[in-house]
Amino acid sequence: MTSQARRLSQWLSQPMPLQKVAVLLGLDASKASGLVRAGRFPCRVTKVRGKYMAFVPDVMEAMGIEDPVVRTGDLREGAEFAKRWG
Repeated sequence: MTSQARRLSQWLSQPMPLQKVAVLLGLDASKASGLVRAGRFPCRVTKVRGKYMAFVPDVMEAMGIEDPVVRTGDLREGAEFAKRWG
């Protein structure tokens, strides 16, 4: 993979807050912390500055979403298409 191509999850590198991940996974956000403490949350979770967070690749895997390679040229072409037709 060249520097011009990265996995989708690498473009989305910011960790996600636990409650948002819980909603995406169809879980009760108010019970998410308890699931993490019990070791039963469906994806890997880590603490960042004292808050539970999950990284995009782990969330994508838990949701059954593939992590395809995305090329910079494809992103540019998609943006140009959106400008013309959006």
